[in-house]
Amino acid sequence: MIEHKRIKGLSFDDILIPPVYSTIRSRSEPDTTTQVGPLTLKIPFISSPMDTVTESAMAIKLGELGGVGIIHRFMEPEAQAEQCQTVADAGRYVVPAIGVGESERQRLEFLMHKVDEIDMVSIDVANGHSILMEEMVGWVKERYPTLPIMAGNIATFHGYEFMIGLGVDAVRVGIGGGSICKTRIQTSVGIPTLSSVVDCARARHKFQYYNKNNPNMKFPSIVADGGIRYPSDVVKSIIGGADAVMCGGVFAGTDESPSELIYLNEVPHKKYRGMASASVQKDRRGGLKEGTCSEGVTTYIPYIGSLHSVLYGDDGFVGGLKSGMSYLNTRTIKELQEFDTYITITPASLNESHAYGTKK
Repeated sequence: MIEHKRIKGLSFDDILIPPVYSTIRSRSEPDTTTQVGPLTLKIPFISSPMDTVTESAMAIKLGELGGVGIIHRFMEPEAQAEQCQTVADAGRYVVPAIGVGESERQRLEFLMHKVDEIDMVSIDVANGHSILMEEMVGWVKERYPTLPIMAGNIATFHGYEFMIGLGVDAVRVGIGGGSICKTRIQTSVGIPTLSSVVDCARARHKFQYYNKNNPNMKFPSIVADGGIRYPSDVVKSIIGGADAVMCGGVFAGTDESPSELIYLNEVPHKKYRGMASASVQKDRRGGLKEGTCSEGVTTYIPYIGSLHSVLYGDDGFVGGLKSGMSYLNTRTIKELQEFDTYITITPASLNESHAYGTKK
Protein backbone atom coordinates (compact mmCIF):
# COMPACT_ATOMS: atom_id res chain seq x y z
CA MET A 1 0.00 0.00 0.00
CA ILE A 2 1.45 3.37 -1.04
CA GLU A 3 1.98 5.74 1.88
CA HIS A 4 2.28 9.50 1.59
CA LYS A 5 1.36 12.63 3.52
CA ARG A 6 -2.22 13.69 2.89
CA ILE A 7 -1.10 17.27 2.33
CA LYS A 8 0.41 16.22 -1.00
CA GLY A 9 -2.09 14.77 -3.40
CA LEU A 10 -0.62 12.39 -5.95
CA SER A 11 -2.27 11.62 -9.28
CA PHE A 12 -1.56 8.63 -11.48
CA ASP A 13 0.86 10.63 -13.63
CA ASP A 14 2.86 11.74 -10.58
CA ILE A 15 4.39 8.35 -9.81
CA LEU A 16 6.11 5.33 -11.32
CA ILE A 17 6.77 1.93 -9.76
CA PRO A 18 10.37 0.63 -9.72
CA PRO A 19 10.81 -2.94 -11.03
CA VAL A 20 12.15 -5.71 -8.80
CA TYR A 21 13.79 -9.10 -9.26
CA SER A 22 11.06 -11.40 -10.57
CA THR A 23 10.69 -15.17 -10.51
CA ILE A 24 7.66 -15.02 -12.79
CA ARG A 25 8.56 -16.76 -16.05
CA SER A 26 5.50 -15.77 -18.08
CA ARG A 27 3.13 -12.83 -18.06
CA SER A 28 0.32 -15.35 -18.13
CA GLU A 29 1.22 -16.50 -14.60
CA PRO A 30 -0.30 -13.66 -12.52
CA ASP A 31 -3.85 -14.29 -11.33
CA THR A 32 -6.06 -11.19 -11.58
CA THR A 33 -8.97 -12.64 -9.56
CA THR A 34 -10.32 -10.22 -6.99
CA GLN A 35 -13.18 -9.85 -4.55
CA VAL A 36 -15.64 -6.92 -4.57
CA GLY A 37 -18.03 -7.42 -1.71
CA PRO A 38 -19.54 -10.87 -2.31
CA LEU A 39 -18.67 -10.86 -6.01
CA THR A 40 -15.67 -12.83 -7.25
CA LEU A 41 -14.28 -11.23 -10.41
CA LYS A 42 -11.69 -12.83 -12.68
CA ILE A 43 -10.52 -9.37 -13.70
CA PRO A 44 -10.75 -6.23 -11.52
CA PHE A 45 -12.87 -4.18 -13.91
CA ILE A 46 -16.31 -2.64 -13.35
CA SER A 47 -18.20 -0.54 -15.87
CA SER A 48 -19.69 2.70 -14.62
CA PRO A 49 -23.47 3.14 -14.15
CA MET A 50 -23.74 5.86 -16.81
CA ASP A 51 -26.37 6.01 -19.54
CA THR A 52 -23.71 6.07 -22.25
CA VAL A 53 -21.72 3.21 -20.72
CA THR A 54 -23.66 0.40 -19.06
CA GLU A 55 -26.84 -1.32 -20.05
CA SER A 56 -27.39 -5.05 -20.49
CA ALA A 57 -25.05 -5.53 -23.47
CA MET A 58 -22.11 -4.07 -21.55
CA ALA A 59 -22.93 -5.93 -18.34
CA ILE A 60 -23.26 -9.25 -20.14
CA LYS A 61 -20.07 -8.93 -22.17
CA LEU A 62 -17.99 -7.61 -19.29
CA GLY A 63 -19.35 -10.43 -17.18
CA GLU A 64 -18.29 -12.95 -19.83
CA LEU A 65 -14.80 -11.44 -19.77
CA GLY A 66 -14.55 -11.67 -15.99
CA GLY A 67 -15.70 -8.28 -14.68
CA VAL A 68 -19.08 -6.78 -13.83
CA GLY A 69 -21.25 -3.97 -15.19
CA ILE A 70 -23.58 -1.78 -13.14
CA ILE A 71 -26.89 -1.03 -14.87
CA HIS A 72 -27.48 2.73 -14.72
CA ARG A 73 -30.56 4.26 -13.09
CA PHE A 74 -31.25 7.02 -15.61
CA MET A 75 -34.27 5.27 -17.04
CA GLU A 76 -37.72 4.28 -15.81
CA PRO A 77 -37.76 1.43 -13.26
CA GLU A 78 -39.57 -0.80 -15.74
CA ALA A 79 -36.81 -0.37 -18.30
CA GLN A 80 -34.10 -0.92 -15.70
CA ALA A 81 -35.83 -4.10 -14.56
CA GLU A 82 -35.88 -5.39 -18.13
CA GLN A 83 -32.18 -4.63 -18.50
CA CYS A 84 -31.38 -6.40 -15.24
CA GLN A 85 -33.48 -9.43 -16.13
CA THR A 86 -31.68 -9.72 -19.47
CA VAL A 87 -28.38 -9.85 -17.56
CA ALA A 88 -29.80 -12.39 -15.13
CA ASP A 89 -31.02 -14.57 -18.02
CA ALA A 90 -27.47 -14.50 -19.42
CA GLY A 91 -26.14 -15.88 -16.13
CA ARG A 92 -24.08 -12.82 -15.17
CA TYR A 93 -23.94 -10.82 -11.97
CA VAL A 94 -26.87 -8.40 -11.72
CA VAL A 95 -25.97 -5.07 -10.09
CA PRO A 96 -28.40 -2.18 -10.62
CA ALA A 97 -27.70 1.38 -9.54
CA ILE A 98 -30.18 3.38 -7.48
CA GLY A 99 -30.06 6.87 -6.02
CA VAL A 100 -31.39 8.18 -2.71
CA GLY A 101 -34.81 9.37 -1.60
CA GLU A 102 -38.33 8.02 -1.75
CA SER A 103 -38.53 7.54 -5.51
CA GLU A 104 -35.34 5.47 -5.44
CA ARG A 105 -36.68 3.35 -2.62
CA GLN A 106 -39.66 2.63 -4.82
CA ARG A 107 -37.28 1.85 -7.69
CA LEU A 108 -35.44 -0.77 -5.64
CA GLU A 109 -38.69 -2.33 -4.43
CA PHE A 110 -39.84 -2.60 -8.03
CA LEU A 111 -36.53 -4.17 -9.11
CA MET A 112 -36.55 -6.65 -6.26
CA HIS A 113 -40.07 -7.70 -7.23
CA LYS A 114 -39.45 -7.94 -10.99
CA VAL A 115 -35.90 -9.29 -11.34
CA ASP A 116 -35.22 -12.96 -10.60
CA GLU A 117 -31.96 -12.29 -8.76
CA ILE A 118 -30.01 -9.18 -7.77
CA ASP A 119 -26.47 -9.88 -6.60
CA MET A 120 -25.70 -6.43 -5.24
CA VAL A 121 -27.15 -2.92 -5.41
CA SER A 122 -25.06 0.18 -6.03
CA ILE A 123 -26.25 3.31 -4.24
CA ASP A 124 -25.05 6.00 -6.58
CA VAL A 125 -24.71 9.62 -5.39
CA ALA A 126 -22.13 12.36 -5.89
CA ASN A 127 -21.23 12.65 -2.20
CA GLY A 128 -21.62 9.36 -0.39
CA HIS A 129 -20.28 10.76 2.88
CA SER A 130 -23.65 12.25 3.74
CA ILE A 131 -26.86 11.89 5.71
CA LEU A 132 -28.66 11.01 2.47
CA MET A 133 -26.46 7.93 2.06
CA GLU A 134 -26.79 7.07 5.73
CA GLU A 135 -30.57 7.13 5.49
CA MET A 136 -30.67 5.15 2.24
CA VAL A 137 -28.31 2.42 3.43
CA GLY A 138 -30.27 2.16 6.67
CA TRP A 139 -33.52 1.72 4.75
CA VAL A 140 -32.06 -0.89 2.38
CA LYS A 141 -30.62 -2.88 5.26
CA GLU A 142 -33.90 -2.80 7.14
CA ARG A 143 -35.98 -3.70 4.08
CA TYR A 144 -33.55 -6.19 2.46
CA PRO A 145 -31.07 -7.26 5.16
CA THR A 146 -29.27 -9.83 2.99
CA LEU A 147 -28.82 -7.61 -0.08
CA PRO A 148 -25.15 -6.61 -0.54
CA ILE A 149 -24.51 -2.89 -1.02
CA MET A 150 -21.92 -0.93 -2.97
CA ALA A 151 -21.97 2.73 -1.93
CA GLY A 152 -20.28 5.89 -3.00
CA ASN A 153 -18.69 8.07 -3.86
CA ILE A 154 -16.25 8.99 -1.11
CA ALA A 155 -12.72 10.37 -1.19
CA THR A 156 -11.22 10.36 2.31
CA PHE A 157 -10.10 8.32 5.31
CA HIS A 158 -13.12 9.55 7.27
CA GLY A 159 -15.41 8.75 4.37
CA TYR A 160 -14.24 5.15 4.46
CA GLU A 161 -14.61 5.06 8.25
CA PHE A 162 -18.19 6.28 7.75
CA MET A 163 -18.84 3.43 5.29
CA ILE A 164 -17.51 0.88 7.79
CA GLY A 165 -20.07 2.22 10.23
CA LEU A 166 -22.85 1.81 7.69
CA GLY A 167 -21.83 -1.80 7.09
CA VAL A 168 -21.69 -1.68 3.30
CA ASP A 169 -19.88 -4.33 1.28
CA ALA A 170 -18.00 -2.18 -1.26
CA VAL A 171 -17.32 1.49 -1.75
CA ARG A 172 -16.58 3.62 -4.79
CA VAL A 173 -13.64 5.92 -4.15
CA GLY A 174 -12.99 9.10 -6.11
CA ILE A 175 -14.61 12.50 -6.52
CA GLY A 176 -14.04 14.74 -9.53
CA GLY A 177 -11.52 12.56 -11.37
CA GLY A 178 -13.60 11.41 -14.32
CA SER A 179 -12.65 12.51 -17.83
CA ILE A 180 -15.95 14.35 -18.31
CA CYS A 181 -16.40 15.53 -14.72
CA LYS A 182 -15.96 19.19 -13.78
CA THR A 183 -16.84 18.97 -10.08
CA ARG A 184 -13.40 20.19 -9.03
CA ILE A 185 -13.54 23.22 -11.31
CA GLN A 186 -17.10 24.11 -10.33
CA THR A 187 -16.81 23.47 -6.59
CA SER A 188 -13.09 23.33 -5.64
CA VAL A 189 -13.86 19.96 -4.01
CA GLY A 190 -11.91 16.83 -4.79
CA ILE A 191 -8.79 14.77 -4.22
CA PRO A 192 -6.72 13.00 -6.88
CA THR A 193 -8.19 9.53 -7.24
CA LEU A 194 -4.94 7.75 -6.41
CA SER A 195 -4.60 9.74 -3.20
CA SER A 196 -8.20 9.00 -2.27
CA VAL A 197 -7.62 5.29 -2.78
CA VAL A 198 -4.51 5.40 -0.62
CA ASP A 199 -6.33 7.30 2.12
CA CYS A 200 -9.20 4.82 2.17
CA ALA A 201 -6.80 1.87 2.14
CA ARG A 202 -5.02 3.38 5.16
CA ALA A 203 -8.36 3.55 6.93
CA ARG A 204 -9.14 -0.07 6.08
CA HIS A 205 -5.73 -1.24 7.31
CA LYS A 206 -6.06 0.73 10.55
CA PHE A 207 -9.54 -0.45 11.42
CA GLN A 208 -8.81 -4.03 10.42
CA TYR A 209 -5.88 -3.99 12.84
CA TYR A 210 -7.83 -2.54 15.75
CA ASN A 211 -10.84 -4.77 15.12
CA LYS A 212 -9.07 -8.00 14.24
CA ASN A 213 -10.98 -9.82 16.96
CA ASN A 214 -14.36 -8.64 15.70
CA PRO A 215 -15.42 -11.10 12.98
CA ASN A 216 -18.74 -9.34 12.41
CA MET A 217 -17.27 -6.04 11.26
CA LYS A 218 -17.24 -5.42 7.49
CA PHE A 219 -14.36 -3.68 5.77
CA PRO A 220 -15.72 -2.62 2.37
CA SER A 221 -13.92 -3.48 -0.84
CA ILE A 222 -12.36 -0.42 -2.49
CA VAL A 223 -13.24 0.44 -6.08
CA ALA A 224 -11.09 3.18 -7.65
CA ASP A 225 -13.55 5.31 -9.61
CA GLY A 226 -12.41 8.13 -11.90
CA GLY A 227 -9.38 8.97 -13.95
CA ILE A 228 -8.51 5.52 -15.30
CA ARG A 229 -6.99 6.01 -18.78
CA TYR A 230 -4.21 3.46 -19.16
CA PRO A 231 -3.45 -0.05 -17.87
CA SER A 232 -0.77 1.55 -15.69
CA ASP A 233 -3.50 3.47 -13.81
CA VAL A 234 -5.04 0.13 -12.90
CA VAL A 235 -1.73 -1.18 -11.57
CA LYS A 236 -1.20 1.99 -9.53
CA SER A 237 -4.75 1.87 -8.17
CA ILE A 238 -4.30 -1.67 -6.91
CA ILE A 239 -0.91 -0.88 -5.39
CA GLY A 240 -2.66 2.03 -3.67
CA GLY A 241 -5.12 -0.42 -2.12
CA ALA A 242 -7.99 -0.80 -4.59
CA ASP A 243 -9.62 -4.17 -5.13
CA ALA A 244 -10.96 -3.14 -8.55
CA VAL A 245 -11.34 -0.13 -10.82
CA MET A 246 -14.44 1.42 -12.34
CA CYS A 247 -14.24 2.71 -15.91
CA GLY A 248 -16.49 4.98 -17.91
CA GLY A 249 -14.59 6.63 -20.73
CA VAL A 250 -12.41 3.57 -21.26
CA PHE A 251 -15.52 1.56 -22.21
CA ALA A 252 -17.79 4.25 -23.67
CA GLY A 253 -16.41 3.98 -27.21
CA THR A 254 -16.97 0.23 -27.52
CA ASP A 255 -19.57 -1.79 -29.40
CA GLU A 256 -21.23 -2.73 -26.13
CA SER A 257 -21.96 0.80 -24.87
CA PRO A 258 -25.57 2.00 -25.37
CA SER A 259 -24.80 5.02 -27.57
CA GLU A 260 -25.35 4.87 -31.30
CA LEU A 261 -22.50 5.41 -33.74
CA ILE A 262 -22.33 8.86 -35.29
CA TYR A 263 -19.81 10.13 -37.83
CA LEU A 264 -17.85 13.33 -37.27
CA ASN A 265 -15.72 14.26 -40.28
CA GLU A 266 -16.35 10.71 -41.51
CA VAL A 267 -14.82 9.25 -38.34
CA PRO A 268 -17.09 7.05 -36.15
CA HIS A 269 -17.74 8.32 -32.63
CA LYS A 270 -19.99 7.58 -29.70
CA LYS A 271 -21.67 9.98 -27.30
CA TYR A 272 -20.30 10.09 -23.77
CA ARG A 273 -21.75 12.29 -21.06
CA GLY A 274 -21.39 12.83 -17.34
CA MET A 275 -24.44 12.07 -15.26
CA ALA A 276 -24.27 15.53 -13.66
CA SER A 277 -24.15 17.23 -17.06
CA ALA A 278 -26.66 19.80 -18.25
CA SER A 279 -27.87 17.46 -21.00
CA VAL A 280 -28.85 14.79 -18.47
CA GLN A 281 -30.70 17.35 -16.37
CA LYS A 282 -32.49 18.60 -19.48
CA ASP A 283 -33.52 15.07 -20.48
CA ARG A 284 -34.70 14.11 -17.01
CA ARG A 285 -36.09 17.33 -15.55
CA GLY A 286 -36.32 19.81 -18.41
CA GLY A 287 -33.15 21.61 -17.33
CA LEU A 288 -31.13 22.72 -14.34
CA LYS A 289 -32.87 24.29 -11.38
CA GLU A 290 -32.03 27.92 -10.76
CA GLY A 291 -29.12 28.22 -8.38
CA THR A 292 -27.63 24.85 -9.32
CA CYS A 293 -24.85 24.01 -11.75
CA SER A 294 -23.80 21.16 -13.99
CA GLU A 295 -20.76 19.17 -12.85
CA GLY A 296 -20.26 17.15 -16.00
CA VAL A 297 -19.98 17.61 -19.74
CA THR A 298 -21.20 15.90 -22.89
CA THR A 299 -18.77 14.94 -25.62
CA TYR A 300 -18.17 12.45 -28.44
CA ILE A 301 -15.32 9.99 -28.24
CA PRO A 302 -13.79 7.88 -31.02
CA TYR A 303 -15.32 4.47 -31.61
CA ILE A 304 -12.75 1.85 -30.57
CA GLY A 305 -14.37 -1.49 -31.41
CA SER A 306 -15.15 -4.36 -29.11
CA LEU A 307 -14.90 -4.46 -25.34
CA HIS A 308 -12.81 -7.60 -25.76
CA SER A 309 -10.18 -5.66 -27.71
CA VAL A 310 -10.02 -2.98 -25.00
CA LEU A 311 -9.36 -5.56 -22.32
CA TYR A 312 -7.51 -8.28 -24.24
CA GLY A 313 -6.20 -6.64 -27.41
CA ASP A 314 -2.64 -5.61 -28.28
CA ASP A 315 -2.75 -2.67 -25.85
CA GLY A 316 -5.31 -4.33 -23.62
CA PHE A 317 -5.87 -3.47 -19.98
CA VAL A 318 -5.70 -7.04 -18.73
CA GLY A 319 -2.41 -7.65 -20.50
CA GLY A 320 -0.97 -4.42 -19.10
CA LEU A 321 -2.04 -5.38 -15.59
CA LYS A 322 -0.52 -8.86 -15.87
CA SER A 323 2.68 -7.47 -17.33
CA GLY A 324 2.94 -4.95 -14.51
CA MET A 325 2.45 -7.72 -12.00
CA SER A 326 5.28 -9.71 -13.59
CA TYR A 327 7.69 -6.74 -13.35
CA LEU A 328 6.84 -6.49 -9.65
CA ASN A 329 7.00 -10.23 -8.92
CA THR A 330 3.40 -10.30 -7.73
CA ARG A 331 1.23 -13.28 -8.62
CA THR A 332 -2.07 -12.15 -7.11
CA ILE A 333 -4.03 -8.97 -6.59
CA LYS A 334 -3.41 -9.27 -2.84
CA GLU A 335 0.35 -9.41 -3.42
CA LEU A 336 0.15 -6.38 -5.71
CA GLN A 337 -1.73 -4.47 -2.99
CA GLU A 338 1.14 -5.17 -0.61
CA PHE A 339 3.76 -3.65 -2.92
CA ASP A 340 4.90 -0.49 -1.14
CA THR A 341 7.53 1.26 -3.26
CA TYR A 342 7.05 4.11 -5.70
CA ILE A 343 8.88 7.18 -6.95
CA THR A 344 7.53 10.60 -7.77
CA ILE A 345 8.44 11.93 -11.22
CA THR A 346 8.75 15.21 -13.11
CA PRO A 347 6.86 16.32 -16.25
CA ALA A 348 9.97 15.38 -18.25
CA SER A 349 9.78 11.85 -16.85
CA LEU A 350 6.11 11.65 -17.75
CA ASN A 351 6.88 12.72 -21.31
CA GLU A 352 9.56 10.03 -21.50
CA SER A 353 7.04 7.45 -20.31
CA HIS A 354 4.93 7.81 -23.44
CA ALA A 355 5.93 6.68 -26.93
CA TYR A 356 7.47 10.08 -27.61
CA GLY A 357 9.16 8.80 -30.75
CA THR A 358 5.78 8.94 -32.48
CA LYS A 359 5.28 12.64 -31.79
CA LYS A 360 5.53 15.03 -34.73
